[in-house]
Amino acid sequence: MSAAELKRDYEIGEELGRGRFGVVRRCTCRATGEAFAVKSVDRSQLADDLDRELAQLEPKLGQLASAGNPGVVRVHAVYEDEAWTHTVMDLCSGPDLFEWVASRRGAPVPEPVAAAIVAQIAQALALCHRRGVAHRDVKPDNILVDAADEEDDDEAEGEKAAPRARLADFGSAAWIGVGGLGRAEGLVGTPHYVAPEVVAGGEYGAKADVWSAGVVMYSLLSGGALPFGGESAAEVLAAVMRGSIRFPPRLFGGVSAAAKDLMRRMICRDEWRRLTAEQVLAHPWIVTGGGARAMKQPT
Repeated sequence: MSAAELKRDYEIGEELGRGRFGVVRRCTCRATGEAFAVKSVDRSQLADDLDRELAQLEPKLGQLASAGNPGVVRVHAVYEDEAWTHTVMDLCSGPDLFEWVASRRGAPVPEPVAAAIVAQIAQALALCHRRGVAHRDVKPDNILVDAADEEDDDEAEGEKAAPRARLADFGSAAWIGVGGLGRAEGLVGTPHYVAPEVVAGGEYGAKADVWSAGVVMYSLLSGGALPFGGESAAEVLAAVMRGSIRFPPRLFGGVSAAAKDLMRRMICRDEWRRLTAEQVLAHPWIVTGGGARAMKQPT
């Protein structure tokens, strides 16, 4: 469908934000009155071959990843012409996970709430990977939170306090084959969250997303701290390559052994020993809701 058809089908509204590739605006379906967001990318302005390739793949992989996947912001339609790609997607009312964690002002997220969020991310990634899509830029900024699903503050310690979390922005995504067993290449992602095998160059698989999700989990339980730091991107990437994860007592003194075990298995430098997204969902910390539920014993 062309850009002209976009304006026929949707009324374009105010700007909601800008990213490296394009601009996001509010839009309204003329037929139903339903509100959506539309991301518009001017491909003619992309000078880099990798950027052009990613911009062409994003709407296609976003559609594939989001169809019937409640943990991903759904892509409803794509309109293209010679220069522009317009992707119509869910309009999310709440903040991103980075903003949500920052609003807690350093307070760690309770384990039952963190477990519910991590489970949603892992479930979304598991389905993406089965369909052959690697996200390659999992970070709190790319996880949108639906504020309407949050409960009252006085229920903050309860499992129901966990907001709905959805993975967004497939602008760095790669096709890795149905079943998710293929390999990708290229240095993409964000320094604090990127997996060491991506930094090292060469090929890597879907488990790079699991490393990044593990860093997100670390951030939730620490109140916003990150496992790998540095004064520059180069220093951060060097720390990632060393892959030594620590749990300072001042940040993790109250965090359970099960939670630390899962983070070690997700933020594991050895890609082959690292858990898959499916295996994350089967970990006791996830199964018990961060300790909120007892493990069911087999009969």
